[in-house]
Amino acid sequence: MQGVFASTGAFIGRPNGRDFRLIESLSKNIDCDGFELMFYADWYGKEKNIAEFLSNIGVKFPTFHCEKGIGELLAEERFPEAYEKFEINCETAKKVGSKLMVIHLWNGPTSDRNIGANFSAYPKLENIAERYGITPTVENVIARGGSPIGLWRRLLKTSPGAFFTYDTKMAQFDLDNEKAFLPENIRLWERVKHMHINDRIGGYRDWSSYRALNLGEGDVDFDLVFRGLKEVGYRGDFTVEASAFLPDGSLDLAGLNESLKTLKKFISRYLSENPTEN
Repeated sequence: MQGVFASTGAFIGRPNGRDFRLIESLSKNIDCDGFELMFYADWYGKEKNIAEFLSNIGVKFPTFHCEKGIGELLAEERFPEAYEKFEINCETAKKVGSKLMVIHLWNGPTSDRNIGANFSAYPKLENIAERYGITPTVENVIARGGSPIGLWRRLLKTSPGAFFTYDTKMAQFDLDNEKAFLPENIRLWERVKHMHINDRIGGYRDWSSYRALNLGEGDVDFDLVFRGLKEVGYRGDFTVEASAFLPDGSLDLAGLNESLKTLKKFISRYLSENPTEN
């Protein structure tokens, strides 16, 4: 079966001080094949201690989520700072054993408003990642201007070797889950290396709803998505990012585990060599 991972961002966040040390104990209660390590902006300056600790606790981090603010730095044309921070992310990823990195090439208030700057910087990011043995993948992050799938197409014109991570929650914002497998988009799936499987409540471009929900709690049609993945022959891994934090800051790891269990059922039903019916 393809790898099923959980994002550490689902259970390490503001309510528990983004304390990376908690990963050692909490990970033991999460039923997955490994974790996607979320790197936070307030971890800069502590990255060596973080990498040393996490590389010695027996937890696998096949994928690594790059700190999200780098895309904003690129849009503001603060290139030296962006490259320096990206290198820290790549070095940390290598030390914890990650081979694939998820990148928000555009992000936050600046988003895609100066997308030419982001695109012009991307080959440099590719070169840095290559030196560390990391495969960078650009996520279909919600954009201010247009559809993320459209931005993927534009990026390929200047960086034809770019790879992608497809997030079902992000796609739902633009109703792209309904469009992603149309004939005009099929070629893009040759570049998709990773999947984020998350749910979301909210209509077309509804900015009031952003939280990643457990599978089945929102509007994403996962049968549609997995039928599409079967058609395009997707063979990559999956990460669940659904937040396990309750309003009072406590953790609902049972809900996260249920999402992971549901994801495994979809993989078995649609993508395994011996598919199941339930």
